Amino acid sequence: MSDDTTKPPTKDDPLFSGRGSPALMSIKEPALRLLSERYSERFAITRGEGERVHLFLIKFSLWGLVRTLVPKDVSPEAKTITIADALGLVESALTGKNEKMLESLEVAVPKAKSRILTKADEFRKIT
Repeated sequence: MSDDTTKPPTKDDPLFSGRGSPALMSIKEPALRLLSERYSERFAITRGEGERVHLFLIKFSLWGLVRTLVPKDVSPEAKTITIADALGLVESALTGKNEKMLESLEVAVPKAKSRILTKADEFRKIT
């Protein structure tokens, strides 16, 4: 992170790389609201390394990866993917316009929830 707090951070700032990437969690975003309504859980989306966008399920303050979206999810010729593209894919799935993505979410969301519940049980056994 930049030592000079008077200058805004740059894209090379460690704050915006890897696990430090900001996450979009607002249910004002239609795709995240639709996910929350369908699965009764909280979700977040964040930029990953390279051309990847990650969708996470959040439960008990633990994050479980639901799906990594890549350019080929947008189209076979796509070279990049933005968070807006990823949100559009999720929204189209949940509004019945992308059956393949919906099938993927229907499998991936319960698996992510299961991983979180398993990890939460491990923590309970420790305490």
